[in-house]
Amino acid sequence: MPGHALLSSMLLVVMAHLSRADGAVGTGKSKISAVFMFGDSIVDPGNNNNRLTEARANFPPYGQDFPGGKATGRFSNGRVPGDMLASKLGVKEFLPPYNGDDLELSDLLTGVAFASGGSGYDPLTSIPATATSSTGQLELFLEYKEKLKTLVGEEEATRVISEGIYFTAMGANDIANNYFSIPLRRHQYDLPSYVNFLISSAVNFTMKLNDFGAKRIGFFGIPPIGCCPSQRKHGSRECDTLQNQAAELFNSGIEKEIERLNAERNVHDSRFAYLDIYYNLLDLIKQHDFYVYQDVQ
Repeated sequence: MPGHALLSSMLLVVMAHLSRADGAVGTGKSKISAVFMFGDSIVDPGNNNNRLTEARANFPPYGQDFPGGKATGRFSNGRVPGDMLASKLGVKEFLPPYNGDDLELSDLLTGVAFASGGSGYDPLTSIPATATSSTGQLELFLEYKEKLKTLVGEEEATRVISEGIYFTAMGANDIANNYFSIPLRRHQYDLPSYVNFLISSAVNFTMKLNDFGAKRIGFFGIPPIGCCPSQRKHGSRECDTLQNQAAELFNSGIEKEIERLNAERNVHDSRFAYLDIYYNLLDLIKQHDFYVYQDVQ
């Protein structure tokens, strides 16, 4: 699956949504103080660097197109979506990992990423990869809030948190590296039941994040995970239909839940947005010649 294509797809849907929303960028109606990112390897800028895990990217050829050609721990040849979003939103050029070694106060004031490669909404997903689970990422966010209060005071910390924009991008590992790779969940759930479990876990994550002070939350759906080369059967160039169906089922369910949250939690300026990256990316994979990609494996 082409990394740049996924980044571009995520960026496209976010900017399209923001341009339609009240308080869109550039209107002067709403400020964005900081960007915060939760998720898995798609948006991890290096939080796993010091963890005992195979889910790391702080070595070549990762980072070959990053400034200085440095492998920072981003699972990409260059920037990851958090960097691109922070830049396009006018906050800063790069979104650093919260567990980075050289965080400065200015980094904390303008946002960080808590994402961890190998993570998912299912608590069992992060165990084989020894990743920081979705619950663990929320705990880090609470730690971050207390650290920020200590450094700049409660009033300024509250402003940063309330004026920030939050994104979460997880779920692919739950399907590909958990349900379809480890037998435990398949013994407990059929596929529709497991997807419903994932949706419930994701909604719970989102509500907790909102309760912790996040007012604007962008929720990325799952990409066509069955089209990843690692998920195609026996080296086939055909996408795994069942995994893609699971992603579509999750996305349609979570979109409805996000609508429900908007209806139920529309107090205190809370706003939730479902951000679909499935169909844009699938179209690029299926029609790669049109988009001038020679190889999408």
